[in-house]
Formats: sequence, C-alpha cells, structure tokens
Amino acid sequence: MIAGITPTPTTKAEGTSLTAGASLGKNDFLKLLVAQLEHQDPLAPQEGQEFAAQLAQFSSLEQLTNINDNLQTSQAYDLALSNSSMVNLIGKSVDAPGNSFELGEGETETLSFSLAEEASDVAVNVYDSTGALVSTSNIGAASAGIKEFVWSGKDGSGDQLPEGTYTFSISAQDSSGNFIETQTFAAGLVSDIIFEGTQAFAIVNEQKINVSKISKVSS
Repeated sequence: MIAGITPTPTTKAEGTSLTAGASLGKNDFLKLLVAQLEHQDPLAPQEGQEFAAQLAQFSSLEQLTNINDNLQTSQAYDLALSNSSMVNLIGKSVDAPGNSFELGEGETETLSFSLAEEASDVAVNVYDSTGALVSTSNIGAASAGIKEFVWSGKDGSGDQLPEGTYTFSISAQDSSGNFIETQTFAAGLVSDIIFEGTQAFAIVNEQKINVSKISKVSS
C-alpha cells in the first residue's frame, strides 16, 4: 500500500443524513451515488457492473416516483370531477336508505326496496305514524335486486287512509321458507351536498347520506 493514502469510508456521505423511518427519494439516492464516487478509494474503484446496477436502480426509482406523482394528479382530478358532478344532485329527488314517506290525500305511493336474492314470496307492510300495521300487500315471487311497488294508499278493507307520515317494511322468503335480506328506500329532495375528504354526502330529508347509497335519481 502506498504511504500517505488512507481510504475514505463510504458508509455515510458528507452532508447527507436520514432520520429513522424516512423514505429515500430519487434526489437522496443521487446525492448518495455522487458522494460515493467522490469518496471512493482510488486504489479500489467500483466495478463497472456494480456502478451500472446502481444507475439502473436510480432510473427505476425515478420512474416509480414519476408514476406515483402522475397517479396522485389523476386521482385529484377524478375527485374534483366527481365532486363537481355531485353538486348536480341538489334539488333532485332521490331514493336513499330509509322507510318513511308522506302520503298525500287520495294519493298512491311508490315504495322502493331491494332483495338480496330471488324470493318466492314477498310482502309489503305499511304502518301509520303510531306504528300500527294498516296494510299488508302480498306481491308473490320476485327476482333479486331493486324493486318498486305502487301502494294504493288504502288499508286492508279497501278504505282510503288519511294523509300523513307512514313507514313500511318488506318480508321476503325463498322457496325453502328462509327469510331473505331486504333493504328499504325512502324518497326525498337533496338540499345540500357535503364533502369530507374523499367522501361526498347528500342531505336528504335532513339526514346525512353517503351519495354511494343513493339508488335512484329523478328530476
């Protein structure tokens, strides 16, 4: 070994430090690579293959960083576009999870619900504001999915019920007599749209509802 030449350690580049848990970005990687070249032992330079491999790693890191930036930009644009379209719901009539409705004098009411699977027997039960059962309509078999039933607004005796607030429930069974999961929907006007992070909520009948749960939109 030639006297007066002392190899410089390459374990840490001057002016470069990483705190615990910090991520290594492409600029940090490039600084470390340059520092390694500046402080390498002249008598033992890096092999060409090792240097080429590090350059390839840097190139891959840069491409991944650019892809990540592009994805974040695209996601932000999609979110802004989605939020803009949600505003158009204001003033529209929508169906959202719920089971209450207002019956007008002498009117009928379209009741919406969904079935988790095909049913051999479906019944629509309507209750008045006191919770008393006022009407049961058997509609027979129905396929899975969202359904609508036009209720006459009359009780079991065929008499017209007074205007007011009513609720309804769905009872459904399969061919083996097992109960099927159902969900009811209530209609209402969207008065406001609220944005919270990446989520959008509609205010329907003074209730805050995630827009993803809206099953129907009407003019």
